[in-house]
Amino acid sequence: MIGAMKIPDLERHRKKILLITAVRIGFFIAILAITLIYQLKQATFFNTESIFPLYLLLIGAFLLNTCYLLLFEKFLKLWQPTAFLFAFDAIAITALILITGVQQSIFLFLYLVNIILCGFVFQRSGALIVALFTSVCFSFLLIIGPEIQGQTLYYAVGLNNLAFFSVAGLSGYLSEQLNFMGTEINTQRRDIKVLRDLNKIIFDNISSGLVTVSSQFQVLLSNKAALKILDLESLIGQNIQSIFPGLEIKPESKLFENRFERKHTLPDGEIITLGLSVSPLIEEGLVTGYIIIFQDLTEIIRLEHAMRRQEKLAAVGKLAAGIAHEIRNPLASISGSIELLQSMLSLTTPDQTKLMEIMLKEITRLNLLITEFLEFVRPENRKLELCDVGAILNEVLDMVRINQNLPQTVKQQRTFNGKAYVNGDKNKLKQVFLNLVINAYQAMTESKQQILTCETLIQDNAFIVKFRDTGLGMSDATMKRLFEPFFTTKPKGTGLGLATVHKILESHEARIFVESHEGKGTEFTISFSQVIKKGASHHEGQNTGS
Repeated sequence: MIGAMKIPDLERHRKKILLITAVRIGFFIAILAITLIYQLKQATFFNTESIFPLYLLLIGAFLLNTCYLLLFEKFLKLWQPTAFLFAFDAIAITALILITGVQQSIFLFLYLVNIILCGFVFQRSGALIVALFTSVCFSFLLIIGPEIQGQTLYYAVGLNNLAFFSVAGLSGYLSEQLNFMGTEINTQRRDIKVLRDLNKIIFDNISSGLVTVSSQFQVLLSNKAALKILDLESLIGQNIQSIFPGLEIKPESKLFENRFERKHTLPDGEIITLGLSVSPLIEEGLVTGYIIIFQDLTEIIRLEHAMRRQEKLAAVGKLAAGIAHEIRNPLASISGSIELLQSMLSLTTPDQTKLMEIMLKEITRLNLLITEFLEFVRPENRKLELCDVGAILNEVLDMVRINQNLPQTVKQQRTFNGKAYVNGDKNKLKQVFLNLVINAYQAMTESKQQILTCETLIQDNAFIVKFRDTGLGMSDATMKRLFEPFFTTKPKGTGLGLATVHKILESHEARIFVESHEGKGTEFTISFSQVIKKGASHHEGQNTGS
């Protein structure tokens, strides 16, 4: 029957077997202690010779189980030592009953305990085998014992055997059900762990910032992207309104219907544009919290503005180029006619002479404007050479610093991190930098603090040049039209300066971005992607005041 028994994987029952061994040792120690106490109290009624086998049996059982514990890891790989212990327990219990007397023995219940414990490890088949072995041992006791005879003997054997096999069947069934439920629970636990790990991987690696907030607006969870976008080390436990000042979360508001954008100031003072959406967590009709998802839209908005500028420049260029050519020819005829008329007429008054000079002067100015515009719309014919951007910047900044037509109170701060060369037109690049620096100087005319910062750095295989001023800044409406031809905020400006800058940089495969806030100043960022050569990084800092 042992061969027919399904041997379980004892590694799975490690804790269970340890507990059973502990219970077994506990029983033996308890019986030994009770026997000693009873012997001490009833010393006159005890026969030392008759009680000695009991002590020997208990001590032997205790030592056997102790050895099993010491060699537990080795025995766990084999089923025989564990099965032997259950068989030994049946023999030991039989011996206890034999010593104490079958009718008066208090140890009969240990048979049932042994069968139940065996069922927990070896399931129903193991429990039935131990029940059969127990039945043989107990029947042997009844047969050799003189206390029970005749029909009472058959009755006792049948009743106890029925109890043994009933308990074996029941304990085996319960053990199998518990094992099945345990397997199901472990499977579900593994599935839950897999889902939890997958959820964590998605949560941590999603590119959008994700924050869960309690109904009291305390941050409960945040992913890595949220910390990276907001440039913070931790969000958990903070009030969401301290992270996004002015953000009102109300279930009845339109925040839950549409995505919205807002400006956000990072800890280092940089202002970015975030796209946010707030959704409530609803359970049984009550709002228990909120989910806030956000992305950094700064770069996307920059690219959108660049595309719009490109489209406008292309449309305006095609239209205006043809108009400029048509205007320039009649303008030359008008200018020649006025000069001829001036020579033919005798201008007797100063006012007549002044009017003639004004007409000629305005015609000349209009002709220069058309020439400048035609230069703007004409395709670039660059003279390519290897240009040291840092050297060009230093040349432009030094030239502007000594220009007496510009404010002399402006302080220059130069921070050059890294050195790079681009393949381009040195004069055109100088024109770009000069235009931006002069604009920065003019923007700070009325500022209390006049500082121009020029910074270079190498970032993501691109060479970055930044011009930052402390001027009055620009409105969003002005920024949207900044690079459009003929758009200017200067009284005598032509509106082609920044448009030309944009065109030159585009021909050099560079991009230009602008960030400006009224009352805080403006920052132009130029990114050269076609870097020909990068030397060793160096830092050049310079504070100069004109």
